[in-house]
Amino acid sequence: MGFRVRGLQRDEVEGFLACFQAAFGVDDPSLSIIRNSLVNDPYFRPERVRVGVMDGQIISHVVILHRPTWAGSQVIELAGITAVATHPDYQGRGYGTRVLRDALKLVRRWKYDVALVTTRVPGFFARLGFLEVPAVIGHQCPARGLERMRLSAEYQLAPLDYHQQWPTLAAIYREYSHQRTGMQYREDRFWETWPLRGTFPLGFSNEIGGMGLTAFLGGQMVAYLAAQMLPEIPHLSVTEFAHANDHPEAMLVLLQEAARRFLQRGGRRVMLYTGGAAPVLKLLEDREVPVEGHVAQGLMIAVTNRKWVRASGFGSVDEAIQNLFHSAIPVMWHRDGY
Repeated sequence: MGFRVRGLQRDEVEGFLACFQAAFGVDDPSLSIIRNSLVNDPYFRPERVRVGVMDGQIISHVVILHRPTWAGSQVIELAGITAVATHPDYQGRGYGTRVLRDALKLVRRWKYDVALVTTRVPGFFARLGFLEVPAVIGHQCPARGLERMRLSAEYQLAPLDYHQQWPTLAAIYREYSHQRTGMQYREDRFWETWPLRGTFPLGFSNEIGGMGLTAFLGGQMVAYLAAQMLPEIPHLSVTEFAHANDHPEAMLVLLQEAARRFLQRGGRRVMLYTGGAAPVLKLLEDREVPVEGHVAQGLMIAVTNRKWVRASGFGSVDEAIQNLFHSAIPVMWHRDGY
């Protein structure tokens, strides 16, 4: 039999994972995370995994993830392109290109507005219409600067218990993210299934290195923070946070407590994974905490349906892309990727 491209069949998950492992060289624990993140994704359907098959064996694959995202005042349909790979024994013969072309054809057929990918080989995707977009993915500040802030607001802090509190966390995120261009639109089933997938942030879980904190005022939760401080990472990574609209200063209280705990372990720098004009950044500036943006390369975008551009209030595709990646909250694809 020759090479052909089709959707994954339900009994082929292990065959897909075997090809993934050969292509990326991941260990078994990492492969288990990939398996969980795939089969427990609330939007997973086998046809979203496009596979190239030769003589009954999966030798190439592309995964299409469903990630609706705010753009201006509306939610657009964003397709995350990930797990683009070919088995080492079959590379260099164009099989990967054929599978990716098939995936992009379906992205357009399914009426996605945007396709997004992170990659170390931008030239490969540029040939298929993707544009590279350097994006601010986070901001660094000194942990000591956070510790020294003078705060007057009185919030009560408590550990974060995701399984008991996720509906409240979801409500806070929904309020915080509403109409913030670039932030993912998360339905309740996203929150319900998140612990089962591989992208669950440390701090929401009880794993070593995770730190989860919540802030209350008058008995009502108004903000939350999830962070990780692992030995191999030289900074405290604040990977997820949100606050009610009337309580941006609650984030300062949470950041200060997180910094204090981090400093006790000898840490120095804090990385906030947020965009360039999040309210907390202005509050840090007002308190003279030096904040430095961190720009990452390798993020690429293809606009597959242009109808949303003017409907979202943008004058052109270039303006829309500029707003997606340099607005108050750029797309945080590293967080909600695989």
